Amino acid sequence: MFKYSIGNKKLGKDTLIFNMGPATTCPSRARGLCQVPAGKCYALKAERCYPACLPYREAQEMYWRTHSAGEIARDLIKVLDRKKAVKFVRVNESGDFRSLADVAKLFGLARLVPWVRFYVYTARRDFIQDLRTAPRNLVVNGSGFMVDNNFLYEAKEFDYKCPGDCRTCQHCKVKGQKTIRIAAH
Repeated sequence: MFKYSIGNKKLGKDTLIFNMGPATTCPSRARGLCQVPAGKCYALKAERCYPACLPYREAQEMYWRTHSAGEIARDLIKVLDRKKAVKFVRVNESGDFRSLADVAKLFGLARLVPWVRFYVYTARRDFIQDLRTAPRNLVVNGSGFMVDNNFLYEAKEFDYKCPGDCRTCQHCKVKGQKTIRIAAH
């Protein structure tokens, strides 16, 4: 079953969220690619603090792994037909791409639902060449490297400081070639 949420304290009701996997088993953290220290990772913190969070994200991972881009698009379109206010799909509030197959699947999904803007954050700098070929409706925010934007943790030099409220800001949702500084939260 397609598990998603719409909005949270930071994101508005115009954003649907789904994950490829939990922070607990994040492939970027396992490979040492994540710039955020484990003690500062809000996704990992949520999985430790809220008992239902980790099983929910594990169920999302199982869905992602066992369904094709076409099947996910079908389920997503059903939700979008009911939730008319959704204009954005945030992929990976937790976790990251496990392989280039995940990248290809997300690209396929975005192509199948071209009227919605997808955006993703990734620390998989090892996939940079492939990530640069994303469909136009998919914004890739590199974590410590530039694709469509560069999302830096506690950076000294940056173009824009994240206000921590996505309801008032669109910088991560557009291909702006901006370096965006985030603080611990």
